[in-house]
Amino acid sequence: MAAKAPHIEVLEEDQNRINMFSRLHFKSQELERMLKSYKNALEEHEDASNELMLSDDDNVRFVVGECLVHIDKDAAEARLEKVTQDVHKEVEEKTAELEKVKAQLKELKATLYAKFGTQINLEESDGP
Repeated sequence: MAAKAPHIEVLEEDQNRINMFSRLHFKSQELERMLKSYKNALEEHEDASNELMLSDDDNVRFVVGECLVHIDKDAAEARLEKVTQDVHKEVEEKTAELEKVKAQLKELKATLYAKFGTQINLEESDGP
């Protein structure tokens, strides 16, 4: 017969920590998805930049919103550089935010495991 785990009272502050952990965990997953998307965009921008360098045309097609427009090659290069810089800035900001969230998660995890031990599971599962 297995020993029964001791009963630990869950206080309001404990529940608040658990809720905060859940919100931060969701936020970290969202930030990781965003970073992956930004990194894909940067790869696409690099490919587009390479195509522009290889192009012999003075006018090129450039995506603006959902439309393709013909613009001067130099203008296209400048726009692409600006968009790439903007994405790099977003990557830096989201990476810093993710590091901050992960530090908060680590602190909460330590606090919650210190109180609840094996009676709480804060580890990610591999899904269904």
